[in-house]
Amino acid sequence: MPKARSQSLAPKYLPDVNVLMALSNEDHAHFLLSNKWLQRIDPEARFVLCPLTEAGVVRLSAAPHVGGREFRDAVALLREMKTIPNYDYWPIGESWLKAIEPFASRLHGYKQVTDAYLLGLAIKQGGILVTLDTHIAPLAGPQFAKHVLTLR
Repeated sequence: MPKARSQSLAPKYLPDVNVLMALSNEDHAHFLLSNKWLQRIDPEARFVLCPLTEAGVVRLSAAPHVGGREFRDAVALLREMKTIPNYDYWPIGESWLKAIEPFASRLHGYKQVTDAYLLGLAIKQGGILVTLDTHIAPLAGPQFAKHVLTLR
């Protein structure tokens, strides 16, 4: 009988806020793409949130021009995401400067600040940042390419 794979060897996916927003709204332009990814991942894979992604989901879901939800409904959405099978949580335990250190030379602007931290967290935790943003892969470069999955 084959031996079950250890959860430590299962992929650990940290969805970017853009993926989480797409998953939360059937009318989102990338709902089908994001949902297809989620349905196809290894059943033992971890679905990870962190303080930045949690805050981003609540903020954008409650923003009138984006999610348009009542604030309490945005918080309820976050609670619902935590019920996804194999949910996991990564706390933020180091500074932004420390997290981006491995690829700091490729940073060039203010729009990369949050993405850089999420990438640094994925690298540190041995996980994969899942995003719709095509600008994160070049930030990771060849050295950290395995830590980024750009849905297309």
